[in-house]
Amino acid sequence: MAEKSQYTESNTEFKRNGNSLYNGEFISHLLEKNFFVEAMQKELRCEKEFVDFYPKWIESSELNNVKGLDRFSFRFPSVGVTQSLDEFHYFILEQGLRLRMFRGEYPYNRDVHPWTYDDFIDDKPLEKNDAVIISCPFSGTGAKHDKMESMLDEAYELRIPVFVDMAWFGTCKNIDIDLSHPAIEEVAFSTTKGLCTGDYRSGIRFSHHGIIDYTSQARKDRLALQSDWSHGCHLNTRIGLELMTHFSPDHQWNKYHKAQQKVCESYGLTPSNCVHIALGNDQWKQFHRDKTYNRVNIAKVVKRVYEQQK
Repeated sequence: MAEKSQYTESNTEFKRNGNSLYNGEFISHLLEKNFFVEAMQKELRCEKEFVDFYPKWIESSELNNVKGLDRFSFRFPSVGVTQSLDEFHYFILEQGLRLRMFRGEYPYNRDVHPWTYDDFIDDKPLEKNDAVIISCPFSGTGAKHDKMESMLDEAYELRIPVFVDMAWFGTCKNIDIDLSHPAIEEVAFSTTKGLCTGDYRSGIRFSHHGIIDYTSQARKDRLALQSDWSHGCHLNTRIGLELMTHFSPDHQWNKYHKAQQKVCESYGLTPSNCVHIALGNDQWKQFHRDKTYNRVNIAKVVKRVYEQQK
């Protein structure tokens, strides 16, 4: 029997959630620039500038390789990735499809959707009339899922739509992904983790759909409709654009990865591709994700070690 670990969420800084490192540089930049006063004195709406700049910001990473964004015909602002996920959940329910995910996936998806634990992709093959959500970096490991490519090929053969959640982009290194795979219907990114905008969330969804036809009963795309109605979170979008123009998507990794390595060495953890995530052995099983991965959020410990080493 494995020895019980002393590292429990109740008595340490280690956590089970997916929250990333809080970096005060971002809010300091906004305050030093007097951003909020200036923003209120000019047009807040910057949707086109935001969706045009966002893919350039993603592709500017020197630590990751994200290809295929130019394949998508439509791009719309999103309140983090969550609003885009919600839209995909609507689509699944409207079309009478079945949600499929790998073990360890972001649990929000099964909290908001009819879900049975018999439907993990790990346990039975995909079938027609399924729909897949997969995160990259993967929520259970902080790395690209080792079966992602084979799953995409199978999904394409079965004409299964796939949503790729890239909310952790901006905290990671060595993520190599080609989003032009024909099975991928939508992909979404967020500024929440990589630019610490959890209190003023913004993001973007790339998709192959988004045509608005108010007279048709065809697929209704709520992100497209809200954009057409100018019902976006305009201040959030303006903040996200400001931060993207001044901070690289590699900034969090470059600042904190040495502290991540130090924490993992000290506690016997394995660092992941995301600077705030590590994997543990059986001593860390209280942090398990669907009894498959012992995924530990080390963000607070990394931050403390970074501050001590400065």
